[in-house]
Amino acid sequence: MSTWIDRAKKEMKRKNLTQQDIAPSMGKSTRGAIGHYFTGRSEPKLKQLENLATFLDVSLSWLIADGKDSAVVDDDTLVLCIELIAEAEVLAKETLTPLQMAKMTAYLYRVAKDGKKINKTSAIELMKLVTS
Repeated sequence: MSTWIDRAKKEMKRKNLTQQDIAPSMGKSTRGAIGHYFTGRSEPKLKQLENLATFLDVSLSWLIADGKDSAVVDDDTLVLCIELIAEAEVLAKETLTPLQMAKMTAYLYRVAKDGKKINKTSAIELMKLVTS
């Protein structure tokens, strides 16, 4: 799992930036002060991370994502949701609109990522709500 430090370093390398280059964006004047953040000796404040994200032209959510962030899509869970919805459509003899399909997918995905079990039954029950 990568950290904000890993993602910042990756972006800095991609843009050919040094710690000295980003220091002013984090309210520091020296590379040494920034180095403490990058070694984990001290923690930056949220405002400093916001400023760093802006300077690097990335979103704050991407920079500080912990790997469990909903911004990062788990393909296996997404595929499971889509398969369950397709199966529920057949079993319920319903045809969902693209919007209904998107809403169901988003809902089932969030339920699954929250650690709850999703299955055909939950997809069919949700479909009843979405199509009524």
